[in-house]
Amino acid sequence: MTRKIFLPLIVANLALAATAFASDKTTARELAKQGLQAYDAGRYDEAVEKLSKAYEVVHVPTLAVNEARALAKVGKLVAASELYLEATRIPKEKSWQSTQEDAQRDAEKERNDLLPRIPRLKIIFKGATAADVSVSIDGAAVPQALVDSEQVVDPGERMVEGKRGNEVVKQSITLKEGDHGQVMLQFAQAAAPAAPIKTNVPAQPNNPTQPTTVPMNPPPAKENKGGNGQKVVGWMGVGLGGAGLVVGAVSGILASSKRSSLLDSGTCSVDGRHCASSQSNDVNAYNSLRTVSSVGFIAGGVLAVTGVTLLLTAPKQESQPRVGLWMAPSSAGLYGGF
Repeated sequence: MTRKIFLPLIVANLALAATAFASDKTTARELAKQGLQAYDAGRYDEAVEKLSKAYEVVHVPTLAVNEARALAKVGKLVAASELYLEATRIPKEKSWQSTQEDAQRDAEKERNDLLPRIPRLKIIFKGATAADVSVSIDGAAVPQALVDSEQVVDPGERMVEGKRGNEVVKQSITLKEGDHGQVMLQFAQAAAPAAPIKTNVPAQPNNPTQPTTVPMNPPPAKENKGGNGQKVVGWMGVGLGGAGLVVGAVSGILASSKRSSLLDSGTCSVDGRHCASSQSNDVNAYNSLRTVSSVGFIAGGVLAVTGVTLLLTAPKQESQPRVGLWMAPSSAGLYGGF
């Protein structure tokens, strides 16, 4: 009994649904017809609108291809290429006529012809990295993973906008079909943190009455290593030369004293060269002192003269004043040498 009651209702609902679907297809066909007429008349924007609505109801390659052609006419090359590709991927149905298969072949060919016409745009960043910037083109956000890749865009004037935090940078560019252009988004460089200033101030001693000294020496002058080395050698020459002269003088005095002693003994000749054999040791000592005295005077004189010459010819180095500040709980003052 129940089956008899609901069966007519189910059949009626199915018939109503079939009628509604047929009505939608009829409307879609009418829109498609109007869209093709608008295309032939050169009203491409109207053609896109009507063909798009028809394609939403009836997904067949012929409608997709005709809408893609209208999109290409209004300069929307990227959308047209995507619709061409979609037309080639629509699953075939048994009810299709040969025109649908022909439309899929046309879609593949026309898409291959269209791709070289699509402009490419490269976005370059200055003062920032691609990972730090959110990018949009004509208000449409670019996926972060594709920000540093070449973008396919429609021909015409394009507005590129980049955001990094609160900083927004905009740059426009005009591209023609087939162009490969680039646009630079320049961001302000982040200010580097200032390096801390170090002061050479000794730690405060435990004794509060002990003055604190703060060095205030000016920057040291450039060290003249060559001049300093020459001065060191010069002073060494003067020192060694002076020592040689002292040795020569002392040895000469001792030799003179020894000679006088030999002459006073009465066993030596006037010149002191011929003495008794008992005086041989004294004679040898006298001769040695004479030799040491001569060498000392000669070597000392040479070294001293050389040292003085080096000192006089060494580059001069300006002395710098040394100034300091001392502070105590109840007083303060300056010290230094100039």
